[in-house]
Amino acid sequence: MNFTAKEDYGLRVVLDLATHAGAGPVQAREIAARQAIPEQFLEQLLAALRRAEVVRSTRGAAGGYALASDPTKITVGMVLRALSGRLVPQNLIDGPPEGGVPAAEELVVRGVWLQMREAIRGVADRTTVADLLERVESGSSSFMMHI
Repeated sequence: MNFTAKEDYGLRVVLDLATHAGAGPVQAREIAARQAIPEQFLEQLLAALRRAEVVRSTRGAAGGYALASDPTKITVGMVLRALSGRLVPQNLIDGPPEGGVPAAEELVVRGVWLQMREAIRGVADRTTVADLLERVESGSSSFMMHI
């Protein structure tokens, strides 16, 4: 649940592609320049997003990257999972595989992790790239979160 530059840049890349959709594939160097992301790091992000089928690539002189599907079908959660896996590690919810009866404190803490996972999933899986694009187009950088 440690969000880093990888996730931040990944979301910005996907949003950049949504912003420039319709103009053909976008070259990585253009995204890198607009988003101030080192190009080598960007290529790693794009590869992970491509493997997860969030973006698609086109080879050739007019090649580049585009979203793999409509922005209304791509969620923030999909992007985050493509780059980092689970949003909250499952072992925090399952607990150690020791067997026996867990202590009351352990159960309470697991419950907190479960609530955190559900809250993060709720926001990440309900927020689409189209929602983010709408905020960009409306000039609204504020975000109201209801958990």
